[in-house]
Amino acid sequence: MASLKTIARLLKLKELKLVDFSFHRDKLVRLYVRSFKNGCRCPDCDRRCKIVRTRPKLREWRDLSVGGHRLVFCYFPREIHCPTHGRCEENIPWAAPHSRITYRFEHSLFSLCQSMTQKAAAKLLQTAPSTLSDLLHRSIERHRHGHRIRGLRTLGIDEISYHKRHKYATLIYDLDTSKVIWIGKGRGRDTIDRFFTEALSPWQRQQVRAACCDMSASYIGAIREHCPQATLVLDRFHIVKALNEAVDQVRKQAWREASKHDKKAVKGLRWMLYRHSSTRSRADTAALKALEKSNRRIYRAWRLKDEFEQLWNYRSRWGRNVFSSVGHEVRY
Repeated sequence: MASLKTIARLLKLKELKLVDFSFHRDKLVRLYVRSFKNGCRCPDCDRRCKIVRTRPKLREWRDLSVGGHRLVFCYFPREIHCPTHGRCEENIPWAAPHSRITYRFEHSLFSLCQSMTQKAAAKLLQTAPSTLSDLLHRSIERHRHGHRIRGLRTLGIDEISYHKRHKYATLIYDLDTSKVIWIGKGRGRDTIDRFFTEALSPWQRQQVRAACCDMSASYIGAIREHCPQATLVLDRFHIVKALNEAVDQVRKQAWREASKHDKKAVKGLRWMLYRHSSTRSRADTAALKALEKSNRRIYRAWRLKDEFEQLWNYRSRWGRNVFSSVGHEVRY
């Protein structure tokens, strides 16, 4: 009994009672457990019910590995009778219904797959990559079952590349909660229209107050069509990118028109013009200010881009930042 209590404390089995354990080949440890004070409950209403029978087949749930040994929970589940939901299997507190892994194993599975490849996660969890991929997709489908979009007021639209040869997916996220609420394959107008028509009701579309996206014509057109009352917001990153591209076009044109002697003053300015004022050294700033005499067109373009940085933190005379409606975005 003392050894069972010690093992239960080391493994932090708070809601479980360890009955017995056994060691097997290939570093496998079977832990025979049962519910502690909260068994025989309905999985739907969590009501304590009458036991009908104990099922004869032993079920196993994979748990986290300890010291290189794979832990497996073993238990004979009981069949109960609920006055509301009828005959069903009792609620298993350490795992989801119809699952073969514990909640702890599932949490580690999600955490590892967020920061590394599935092959590397499978090596750490001591399981086959194909098995881990199947467990991951089943767990994601279970968590996404019954997912509903509620209280959407400010939404963001962006694209992500998930494969080579221009394979893209459209991401919709809630800016208030910083959570992804919808993912669609592709980045065209038909993809974003599918979100507004299938995932949102007409009433939900009317509740959207602000929508943030890049300068894509398909995203902007979809927002104006489905949410005409929402304030359209352009992403700060893409605005700064457009400004840098405009400055670079001025630099290229000046390079083509400059003589052989004047090209010495323009050479090596490309990455210097891209830099933010906070990351620019004094020598870089002095070199850019010298363009006022050598090449006034590039100097003026750089000045306009540099002064535009003040727009994000601009405050009016009454002390309000008029450009901070949605994060660090600018109204369009």
